[in-house]
Amino acid sequence: MLRPEDNKLITEVGPGTPMGELFRRFWLPVVASEDMEDPDGAPVRLRILGEDLVAFRDTDGKVGVLSAYCPHRRANLFYARNEEGGLRCIYHGWKFDVTGRCLHIPSEPARSNFKDKVRAPGYPTQERGGLVWAYMGPPDKQPEFPEYEWAEVPANQRVISASLVECNWLQTLEGDIDTAHVSFLHRTLNPSTTLKWARFVENFTEYVTKDRSPSLTVKSTDYGFVYGGRRVGGEDDYYWRFSHWLVPSTSETPGSAERPGRIVVPIDDRNSMSFSFVWHPHRALSAEEAIANGRNNGQPLHPWELADGYVIDTRRSPLNRDNDFKIDRHVQRTKRFSGILGTPPEEDRAMTETMEPVLDRSKEHLGTSDIAIIAMRRRLIKMARDLADGVEPALAKQAWAFRTRGYDVVSRHAEFEDVLAEHMSEVTPARVTPAASG
Repeated sequence: MLRPEDNKLITEVGPGTPMGELFRRFWLPVVASEDMEDPDGAPVRLRILGEDLVAFRDTDGKVGVLSAYCPHRRANLFYARNEEGGLRCIYHGWKFDVTGRCLHIPSEPARSNFKDKVRAPGYPTQERGGLVWAYMGPPDKQPEFPEYEWAEVPANQRVISASLVECNWLQTLEGDIDTAHVSFLHRTLNPSTTLKWARFVENFTEYVTKDRSPSLTVKSTDYGFVYGGRRVGGEDDYYWRFSHWLVPSTSETPGSAERPGRIVVPIDDRNSMSFSFVWHPHRALSAEEAIANGRNNGQPLHPWELADGYVIDTRRSPLNRDNDFKIDRHVQRTKRFSGILGTPPEEDRAMTETMEPVLDRSKEHLGTSDIAIIAMRRRLIKMARDLADGVEPALAKQAWAFRTRGYDVVSRHAEFEDVLAEHMSEVTPARVTPAASG
């Protein structure tokens, strides 16, 4: 459990909060590239870390992320005209480029230099790995872009998915680094059943069904930690699942073929965006693999009203709290432990979104299966407090440290350190010259 004051520190992400400032030291995905319209297309409404924003693609294809509110009279720039290299507010015609520089104030005399004194608050952006990223921290602290390996491979070797998660960012991330729940929430009642999404070692379902109390180990790293879960197979073999947590909110979970992972980005204290990636380090994904890991079943981007009435553009799964995630009690008795006929992320959301919008961790009772969650909380709290005391997070400047892969393997070695050393090239690959990115 956490003390109420620690829970408040670790969950609140608005401007000026310790955790919000920690997030602002890192590059964060804010919208999928495919959700941005063509040059001079309609702006996209966002909220990130409690800030209302708009994203737009200008005439040259560059992406800007600006405050949603025009610095003149605070009109909402979602309604602006995207034309000729910038956003033009429809209230009084003020125009801004992707950096927030004011290009034109038509209501001012031609000789006026007032436009040179005005800026729309905005953030640096990059497009990598099929996502638009923004850096929202102090300009003098801006780091290099992290060397996520999945963002460097050609576009046909990955599938990207973006969706709304209707709860605080932390409880979503905690589900991602909890390997014990795989033996329950994601289990079929017939261990021989092969699931389309299960790109794991052969007989994966039999391993997680047979041993539902894995032996867990956390190894601290520069980027966060690698987390090993060992399940007993036969007399001499063990099934290992290696997961990673990368500060502040990236998880990379096991996979023997495709390598799945997710970055959770807070919208505000009660909502989050999930940016999931599934990729292969060496080859293009097959049509079957791409479909199995497809983008939210084709769900379109649509406006979504947050609890305070602000509207953002996002994707909401057809399985949600309003329809109890379409749980089927007959399926629960006969086929799936959860009874939810969706993907594992949808099963996860059914649990995390129906706890509380912001979980009260002072009421928890944690067990041995929660060691990774405990380790993550402690490190985040320390880093947030250190930053408040003027100590910058070293990881933000270590772009190379983000080169990790989730991995699962069957091994006869019992010790975590031995197995990790044997398979280190798969878990944390060496730095290489980036491939051309699509």
